[in-house]
Amino acid sequence: MAHMMKHTRASCGHMFAHYDRQAEHIGNENVDRERTYLNYNLATHQQMEQGEFVRKRCSEVHCQNRKDVNVMVSWVVTAPKDLPETEYKQFFQASYDFLKKRYGMENVVSAWVHMDEKQPHMHFAFVPVVRTFKQDRKNPDVSTEWLKVSAKECVNRSDLQSFHGSLQRYLERELGHEVSVLNDATKEGNRSIEELKRQSATERLREATAEASKIVSEAQNDVKVLNRHKTALKGQIEGLRRDVLTAGQVKDVPHSKALVGDKQVVATEDFEALCKTAATAEAMLREIEPARAVNMQADTILKNAQLKAEGIIEQARRKANTMEEHLESVKYRKKLMHVESVINSDPKLIDAYKTAEKRLAEQKPTRSLSRGMEPPTR
Repeated sequence: MAHMMKHTRASCGHMFAHYDRQAEHIGNENVDRERTYLNYNLATHQQMEQGEFVRKRCSEVHCQNRKDVNVMVSWVVTAPKDLPETEYKQFFQASYDFLKKRYGMENVVSAWVHMDEKQPHMHFAFVPVVRTFKQDRKNPDVSTEWLKVSAKECVNRSDLQSFHGSLQRYLERELGHEVSVLNDATKEGNRSIEELKRQSATERLREATAEASKIVSEAQNDVKVLNRHKTALKGQIEGLRRDVLTAGQVKDVPHSKALVGDKQVVATEDFEALCKTAATAEAMLREIEPARAVNMQADTILKNAQLKAEGIIEQARRKANTMEEHLESVKYRKKLMHVESVINSDPKLIDAYKTAEKRLAEQKPTRSLSRGMEPPTR
């Protein structure tokens, strides 16, 4: 029903192109270009170019100048399959109003509704600005209110757990009937923190795999461009070859020895052909070198993309494994704490535990200096 994504400065450009369709690749197979004219932006109050607005808003508040800072967050709200088409506009307008109030109208980048894909949906993008207080070091009793960009604090665990329920209640009030927002995948309020963390680790692995695939795909597209360049160079080289005399043709050029000296005399037409061959050979050498460089560049692009993709997937897999180990240790720690609390609740259980512990210690065999040298028992 609704899905949240965080974006760094580097990834924003690709998303902007997808939102307004102005620069998105024409080969996107999920888009029906004949229906693109039906798309519309609900954030009509924001007239700036999307990237320019993000930069401006970040400059107005405190924003760390790091590459990994998420300067934008987006919610993708999809229309339920059982919602009548006649209510699409009302549904997206109500969803937009809910999100605008929740994250601040002054932070809204855009709210594009896409009607040209399989299921109508809205991309609500905003700068995650939060209000916080900074304590005065010299005077701890005085604190200053300030604004900062923080996707982690703006869209935290509490916000995610309450989001779908709040959205459903708001939509039902606005539309006047039940709206199927909550389902098994979105009832996050009923899940434990451990389950949410496990899901987050799985999603990171899935996103890393998708990012790796995207890197390889982009590298392959770059190689296609290089191959087209190489093909053009080949055509130029082939054209030059047609103007080159073969070794046999050079030998067959009629010539005679001059009356004076060791010089050979050839006809003017043959001399011009030889000059053209020499010039063409030099041109071919100049064209062959770029072609070789293109081949090397293509191989390097693919190799680097593959290594980067493998590194991203491996890093995500390690994080996922670490998360599983952490959750397992938390589970056993809770069990031990429960057992300890049960024992401490009854003095008789404490005495029984101490007696059992003493008996177990007495049963442990003492190490022998001659261990491994005792005669076998029969």
